[in-house]
Amino acid sequence: MSDRILKSVWTLAALLPMLALAQPVAAQGEGRERDDSWEWSAGAGLWYTDGALRNFLGSRGFGTSPTPSRLAPLIAVRVGYNVTEHWGFSIGTSGAKASGIKYMTPFVAATYTFNLNARFSPFLSLGTQVTRITGENSRKTHPTWGTHLGVGFRSMLSPNFALRVDGRMGIEHYADLPGAKTAYNSLATIGFSYFGAGRRRPPGAPPCPECPRQRVRVDTVRVFVQPPPPPPHRCEHGVAPAGVPTDAFGCIILRDTLLLESVRFDFDKSDITPTAIPILDRVAESMNAHPEAFFEIAGHTDSVGTFAYNFLLSARRAAAVRNYLIRQGVPAYKMTAVGYGEGFPIAPNATVEGRALNRRGIELRVKRP
Repeated sequence: MSDRILKSVWTLAALLPMLALAQPVAAQGEGRERDDSWEWSAGAGLWYTDGALRNFLGSRGFGTSPTPSRLAPLIAVRVGYNVTEHWGFSIGTSGAKASGIKYMTPFVAATYTFNLNARFSPFLSLGTQVTRITGENSRKTHPTWGTHLGVGFRSMLSPNFALRVDGRMGIEHYADLPGAKTAYNSLATIGFSYFGAGRRRPPGAPPCPECPRQRVRVDTVRVFVQPPPPPPHRCEHGVAPAGVPTDAFGCIILRDTLLLESVRFDFDKSDITPTAIPILDRVAESMNAHPEAFFEIAGHTDSVGTFAYNFLLSARRAAAVRNYLIRQGVPAYKMTAVGYGEGFPIAPNATVEGRALNRRGIELRVKRP
């Protein structure tokens, strides 16, 4: 009965990665790329011995008791290579001991991760394993073949370190077992992973110790190029006050979309960065110089993560820019903050380069009064 319960638990556990996808997942953002990286892992946990195998080991005198313990403490180590953000391969071993019986299980596995570059990344594994069992008086046994199914997740603690939790259910064939020859040995571990030698970002510009502060152009080109009707005519958007750019007939010139490429945010954050402050200060100057115009502040993300989470993240970032401009003296009623999430990509999300373009900076749009 207990083995049936264990198998049911594993079946339910296989659904956990699907449920995890519904949780907020950090967008790829400016985080470290972990494609093409090595991963070293170590952890500790528990080993669970199949009931039929435990009875066999007890009857043959493997342990110090005729009914060896089903649970045994274990340690596990592995090294893996992540080919892409989804697929990877690993080799490793685990060792456990209880009631005088030692279990040594080397394994080889292929791993599918839903998004290795996310802060929280569930994964599935499939591989082969062979458990070598050593008991009292040098008694030994092992399966003729074995495989395993695994499920787990990583939670990034820093760009290189992650908390790793996983479990495996082994399916092994023991020729010495009476009756059914298949044993379902399982284990669960918790530990840490270290990522090294991942894909690196292109080098940035060298530091400039005494660069003069440059004025950043925050204006755009005129989009409405159709000339107005000949006079007499009525200005659609009103006659411009002194100092406001006008056309040949004294009417206000409307301007369209300005992409503020330097207004970017940290990974999964909506806080204004020091790099963006001088840009937004110039934006505030320009907005205050055009009292006749109204503005929409738009935020965008790539497709990494759920649609709902990306929508909320882009809305928070747009609202952060609006709040900063209000503090710089721009009237609140002149601005609206809108998050579009992943809904308006400008490049394919299937590539790293395309996702970087879709995580473009804040867009500023002039709206009709």
